[in-house]
Amino acid sequence: MSEPILGIDVSKNTLDGSIVVSGKPRYRQFANSTEGWRALIAWLEQLKSGRVHACLETTGHYSFGVALALHEAGHTVSLINPAQIKHFGRTKLGRNKTDKADCVLIREYGAMFVPPAWTPPSPALRRLCELRTMRSGFITSRVEWQNRLNSGMQEVTATELAKTTIAHFDFQIAAIDKAIAETIDGDDDLRKKRALLLSIDGVGETLAATILAELPGSGSISTSAQAVAYAGLNPRQYQSGTSVNQPTRISKIGNANLRTALFMPAMVAMRYNKAIAVFIKRLRERGRLSGKQLVIAAMRKLLVICFGVLKSGKAFDAEIAMPKGV
Repeated sequence: MSEPILGIDVSKNTLDGSIVVSGKPRYRQFANSTEGWRALIAWLEQLKSGRVHACLETTGHYSFGVALALHEAGHTVSLINPAQIKHFGRTKLGRNKTDKADCVLIREYGAMFVPPAWTPPSPALRRLCELRTMRSGFITSRVEWQNRLNSGMQEVTATELAKTTIAHFDFQIAAIDKAIAETIDGDDDLRKKRALLLSIDGVGETLAATILAELPGSGSISTSAQAVAYAGLNPRQYQSGTSVNQPTRISKIGNANLRTALFMPAMVAMRYNKAIAVFIKRLRERGRLSGKQLVIAAMRKLLVICFGVLKSGKAFDAEIAMPKGV
């Protein structure tokens, strides 16, 4: 007998759950907190549902706590790309957009596709993810204050305070980078994976840590195409008949942190990574892409190479990664 599907719509403060037990649909809302997770698990026990298959969207740290609580309680948990739920909803021609409707939609998706079970990350990887999240926040704040300083600020006191604030963020970022390095150094699996990533020309410590923290494991992503789609770097073409043929763009439905982290390393790799340099040269000669489109193509290629070394467990070899026919 298959496990009952529990669909959970996750938001910052609440969890909306939908499940069918003994042929009857059940719905309840819980707080997205430790107390709320316990109440959710108690509700399932009250319904005598047994072991359930909980399906919820991947929403970063908002979904991690409840996913871990359900997993530790003995339930099967699946984390699903929000884009998949969105497109599934379109196929059902639904018009309502409410938390209750969303958790029912997630439950129906889980029942139809039975997504693979999620395995919680190791304590070291959890720490790395939290540190990476903090680093992203510090970087954003530093850029904001740097822009203010460069916007024509004239008042002496305000200028000095802005410089002090920027220096504070520089100090915090340096401390975070040290903690990230120590976290990876202290874990055999992360240390080996970082070494594989650093073997790729164009990949530095920052991008390596970002990929380790942001790119899901093999249990969720099994092909390079899925990795590219997860980062929102997959081409999106819109063509219909002979009258509609819009320029191809990337979907941007995916992990924005991963896309941002790939941009500058891809620029470097276009010059110093032999496999990517040859790949970009070929695209230029075809004349179909130019400017930023070439950079995006390099980002996509670099991510594919990163995924390849992690999956194979072998260091980067430019000859193997070289485009076919070269």
